[in-house]
Amino acid sequence: MITTIISLALTSMSTPAIAQDGKPAKDARDPNRMICRTEDVIGSRLGSRRVCLTASQWEDLRRDTRQTTERVQTFQSKN
Repeated sequence: MITTIISLALTSMSTPAIAQDGKPAKDARDPNRMICRTEDVIGSRLGSRRVCLTASQWEDLRRDTRQTTERVQTFQSKN
């Protein structure tokens, strides 16, 4: 029950807002829109940094990270 409530809350927060003039916000599928995320600094309890990339750059980073992870796991399982 709690997970359902949390899921609904997160879904409602992720819907694009309508601008004051009644026009919808920027298209969520636009690969050139900027997305900023706050990342924790490893080894520090207080440190964090803000990273801003375009949607396509975030997707490239996600894909590269996944490929590297799969490559390392495959290499380790063969040894």
